[in-house]
Amino acid sequence: MTTIDIIILAVTGMGVIMGLMKGFVKQMASIVGLIAGLLVARALFGTVAERLAPALGTSTTIAQVLAFILIWVAVPLGFAFVASLLTKALDAVHLGWLNRWLGSGLGALKYMILIGLAIHVIEYIDPKDEMISATKKKESVLYYPMRDLSGIFFPVFKNVTEQLIEI
Repeated sequence: MTTIDIIILAVTGMGVIMGLMKGFVKQMASIVGLIAGLLVARALFGTVAERLAPALGTSTTIAQVLAFILIWVAVPLGFAFVASLLTKALDAVHLGWLNRWLGSGLGALKYMILIGLAIHVIEYIDPKDEMISATKKKESVLYYPMRDLSGIFFPVFKNVTEQLIEI
């Protein structure tokens, strides 16, 4: 096991712990909230900016930036509030343990995808293998599987995003 593998396992372990602490519902709400917030902000920032500019006495450009940020923050906060209520409801019916265990799996998956994304970024900015040598990459048991795991999700993200933008 190489240093790269240890780092990958440590980061994935952090994802498991974060998932156990937050639970599946809150983990999923954070993911969906960020994506939904971005899409809602993209769709509504112009309309909100038209009403915000006169109220603030500022230019339309500044109002558009503020509207986009406000919407992108407000939507995930709404998702987080609903997730908090659902988590309390699951705890009340003694299903909190299931929420936590499913959350640990989702947390691990989320962090593994982020690791894969980081690997893709490193390979993009360092095509000559100066940051991480090719031999260290080959010796690593987890380097290429993590890269390939995130590669599976890129086309899915692209297709889903394109479909949601068309709506």
